[in-house]
Amino acid sequence: MTTWIDAREATLPEIAAFAERYPFAILPVGSFEQHGPHLPLDTDNRIAERMALETARRSVGMVLPVLNVGYAWVWRGHPGTLTFRFDTYMAIVRDIAESLAGWGVKALFVLSAHGSNPQLVKHAIRELIHERHDIRVLNSLYLGLDTMLAEAQSHRWANDIHAEEIETALMLAIAPELVHMERAAADYPPVPDDYGRSELSMGHIMRSGVFGDPTQATAEKGRRWLETGAARTAELWLGYLARHGLYRPEGA
Repeated sequence: MTTWIDAREATLPEIAAFAERYPFAILPVGSFEQHGPHLPLDTDNRIAERMALETARRSVGMVLPVLNVGYAWVWRGHPGTLTFRFDTYMAIVRDIAESLAGWGVKALFVLSAHGSNPQLVKHAIRELIHERHDIRVLNSLYLGLDTMLAEAQSHRWANDIHAEEIETALMLAIAPELVHMERAAADYPPVPDDYGRSELSMGHIMRSGVFGDPTQATAEKGRRWLETGAARTAELWLGYLARHGLYRPEGA
C-alpha cells in the first residue's frame, strides 16, 4: 500500500483500509473569486488541489476534495465572487474535522492557497481543541513563497500576491488551457496610506483585478515552484506528525 491516496477516487474498502494504516488527511482549501482578465475564477482551488496532491505524494495521507468556496470578503460585490461568512467557514472546517475524527482520522492538514483562509481555520482549530475532539489539525498556506518571490522577475505589489507572476506561473503548469496570456498585463494599483489600517481592502482599490506583473510567468517557473512548494509543505507535514508521535516514514 502506498502512503497516499486520492480520496475522491477511493471505494469504501479502499479508504477504510488506508485510514486504518495511515489515519491522516489533507484538505485543500481555496476560493472562488476574480483573478483578473487572464486567469479563471477557480485559480485558488486548482492550485490548492494540485499542491495537496503533490504534497501527499511526498509524504502521507488521503487527499480530500477541495473546499472550493472560501472567505473572499475582499471581493464581495465583484462578479464571480462566492464567499462564506466568517462563522460559516469556521463551522464548515469544524464539521469536516469532526467527520474525520468520527471514523478514526488522527490528524488533518488544512492546506490553503488563499491567504484569507488560515486566519479563520486557526479559530476553528481552537474551538476543536477546547471541545477535546480526538484529532490534531495543522493549518498553513503552501510553503515556498519566499523562494518563489526571490526567483520572480517581477516586483511584488505591497504585501500580497494575486493574479501576478507566481499564481500565473503555477496555473501555466497546472492548467495552461485556462490561462489567457494574450490578456495578461501588469497592474500595480496605488496603495493608500490607510490600506491595511482601515476598512480598505484589495477589492476597494483593484483596477483590472491583477496585483503585480503576470507577463513574466512561464510554465517552467510554475513547474519548479510547484516542486518547491510541495517539497517544503510535505516536510512541514511530516515534521508535524513526527513531533506528535503519529507517524515516521520507514527508514527515517
